Amino acid sequence: MLLAVALLHGCALLQQDLQPPQINLVAIYPESGSMTDLRFRCRLRLDNPNAVDLPIKGGQLELTLADRAAATGQLADGVTVPAGGSEEVEAIVSIGVMSAVSIITSIMSDPNATLRYEVDGYVDVGMSVLGRIRFDDAGEFSLNGAGDLNSTRL
Repeated sequence: MLLAVALLHGCALLQQDLQPPQINLVAIYPESGSMTDLRFRCRLRLDNPNAVDLPIKGGQLELTLADRAAATGQLADGVTVPAGGSEEVEAIVSIGVMSAVSIITSIMSDPNATLRYEVDGYVDVGMSVLGRIRFDDAGEFSLNGAGDLNSTRL
C-alpha cells in the first residue's frame, strides 16, 4: 500500500510541468589567496517558479571578469529552494594570480568604471525530471570608488 502511494506521488510530480530555476549572480566577495591563485566568494540567487520545492545537490560555475579571466568553483549541496520562493547559495571560485593582476590593472586604471562579469555553469537538481540545469548571467557592477568588492552588490 505504501509503495502504491509513493508511486502515485512520483507520477504526479512527473506530470507537473516543472520549470528550471532562474539563477543570477548577486554578490562577489574577496576571500583568501596564495602565491598561485586568489579566491572569491560568489553568491547566487536561485528563484523557483514551481509549485514544489527544488532540492539542489551541487553544481559548478565559471566566472569571467572584465572579459579577461575565468575563475571556477563548486556550489555547495544540501540547499532546497522553496516552492515559489528564492534561496541564495555560495561558491568559492579560484582565479590564477596573473589573470587577477590583469583585472586589478583594469580596475586601477579607472576605479569609477563598471566591471563587466559573466557567470555560467550548472546546478544539479535532486529530481530526475530536471537533472542538471545550465545557467548563465551577465552584467556590470560598480566598484564603489576604490574597488571595495566587499560591499559590491550586483
